[in-house]
Amino acid sequence: MNNLIHIFLFLYLSCCYSIVYSAPIEPNVHLKYHLAISINPGANSSYVNYAIVGENGGSLVYTKFISLDEFIRIAKGKQFSPANQVGKNMFKDFQIKDCFYKIDSLECLKKPEPKIFDLWALRYNRNPFCPPDCSPAEYMLVEGIGQHKRRPSWPQIQILQKYGIVYLNDFFYGDKLFELLSDFQKQEWRQLYQDAVE
Repeated sequence: MNNLIHIFLFLYLSCCYSIVYSAPIEPNVHLKYHLAISINPGANSSYVNYAIVGENGGSLVYTKFISLDEFIRIAKGKQFSPANQVGKNMFKDFQIKDCFYKIDSLECLKKPEPKIFDLWALRYNRNPFCPPDCSPAEYMLVEGIGQHKRRPSWPQIQILQKYGIVYLNDFFYGDKLFELLSDFQKQEWRQLYQDAVE
């Protein structure tokens, strides 16, 4: 009986080995990595999510969520990543103000300007971290610029589509993401967006 089990186990493992190792592995030479941000909350995620995505032929085929701190280090060229292999400062390249991403600077936090973590404001008309009965934290942005409670208007979505998304739950990534960050920091752009109502 034991011999029969050993023979069966040997044949099973041999079969699995040939299936696993006979399939050719083709390297994906066309995969490009980008920093990405989503303003689509999920069950285990926040209202603004940061990631590295892999793109192949215009489709995203890889996603790795990262922290805001890691996103900033990679974007500044301070941490190596396939999403920034040459170590350039993407914030500087797109003329994004220091205080937009210096989240550890009390001086910056005191300035009444949106920060990178305030991108939720594109989707909501009020900070989802602070419902109407909450006491806002010091320097917290409370009012959003999305038209509705949980989503922007259709004209606002059309504005966001210029930055590379099709649907609101898509990732902004690559140069289009940094163009959005650059525009979001501008008061006149935010006003234009806020005025795009149904």
